[in-house]
Amino acid sequence: MSAAIETSNPEALAPLNEAYAQVMAYSLAPLRAGNLKPEQLAKHAHEETSFGQVTVDGHGVTSGMRVAVVSPAEEEISRWRDLLNRFEVALQPFKDALDGVKNLQREVIDVKKKKEERLAAIDEELRGDPKYHNIDESYQRSRQRYNDFRDKHKNRSATMFCRTWYYPLILFLVLLTECFVNYHSFNMFWGVPAVALGTTIILGILLALAAHLHGELIKQWSNLFAPSRSPAERWGAWRMFGISTMALVIVLGFTGWARWAAAIESIHGQDAGSVLGDIGIVQVNPMRDVFISLIANLGAWMVGVIISYAGHDPDPEYMVITKQYHGHQKAWEKLQAAMKARRQHVIAAADKEIEEKENAVKTRLGSVKAQMDMLTQVELRNESVMNDLWQSVQVAGEVYRDNVVKISIANKDRVTIIDKETGRGITPFDYKNMNFNLVSEI
Repeated sequence: MSAAIETSNPEALAPLNEAYAQVMAYSLAPLRAGNLKPEQLAKHAHEETSFGQVTVDGHGVTSGMRVAVVSPAEEEISRWRDLLNRFEVALQPFKDALDGVKNLQREVIDVKKKKEERLAAIDEELRGDPKYHNIDESYQRSRQRYNDFRDKHKNRSATMFCRTWYYPLILFLVLLTECFVNYHSFNMFWGVPAVALGTTIILGILLALAAHLHGELIKQWSNLFAPSRSPAERWGAWRMFGISTMALVIVLGFTGWARWAAAIESIHGQDAGSVLGDIGIVQVNPMRDVFISLIANLGAWMVGVIISYAGHDPDPEYMVITKQYHGHQKAWEKLQAAMKARRQHVIAAADKEIEEKENAVKTRLGSVKAQMDMLTQVELRNESVMNDLWQSVQVAGEVYRDNVVKISIANKDRVTIIDKETGRGITPFDYKNMNFNLVSEI
């Protein structure tokens, strides 16, 4: 680093540059090589012990140590502070501008702190809301269960196609197809379009529900009828299988019977003779018509079963847990979204104020940037010098104490160490083990 920062007006800033150079050039080397030199400290220790008695206070400091170490350190501190004062005086013409920049920088820090406090307050308010607490507890519990099931199924997601809105729509198409297949037969059988339509819709619903239940039961068969299931649960699954099968039998039986009856009715209607002979007479085969009708109905049922099979997960509990988790997650995210809007408002307002103040700092700093850099370097230099000084003083004190201890051991009959607080003598080893803090004396 250069001894002084160049400026565009060296004559006006000459005193500041000079004071800055002196501060940055300051060194503790003369103090360490002079009064705090180990040989010098040993000399002072010999002089103090030559009186035959050494008194130490609660910090382990002797009167000779104050003269040999503390006094030179205080003089060095005074010299250092004189250099700092010279720099402060030279910096005075720029003080108002620098203080303005510092105030703005502190305001930026305050705004950032307030932003964090407001965000923390929003989070605390959210956590203190009983509604949020209940929703969060349910969400965390369902998420844990959901994660447990994902681990159980090797991180596979549950098949939830049957819980989507287009699954019922596809089954409705199956129902509609069933209506197209059977309406003509029922209309011929009943002879009343409204009754035929109602019958067709009812049987179409039965077929669609039967296909849905059969597909679900087939897909989940190994789970629903597993030995681990209770007899009541297995009986419930068998009951649903029986109901769906009965519905399928009703549909196939009634549609087959209606088709047979319609075919017989057509045959009876053609019993009268015709002058044209067989021309214009439609050949009716009841067995063929019933067989084709049953095949069409079974085809519609199989389509529904395939759709249901593909839309269900093999583990019904996994589907239930997934549905609960998604429901709780949706409620949790809804509350989070409301708080997120408040957070974004706080962040946006604070960021805008911070940006404005930082721009003001840049504008004001442009005219005193060199002086601000000087001040920053001097503050860092002051911290470094004081830390080095405290360390040097403490080390010098340790060296001085070691010399006192060595001399006391070598001349135990002629040198006595006295504890100032108790007035009693202590051994050199006790003195060596005392808590020692020379910096507190300065």
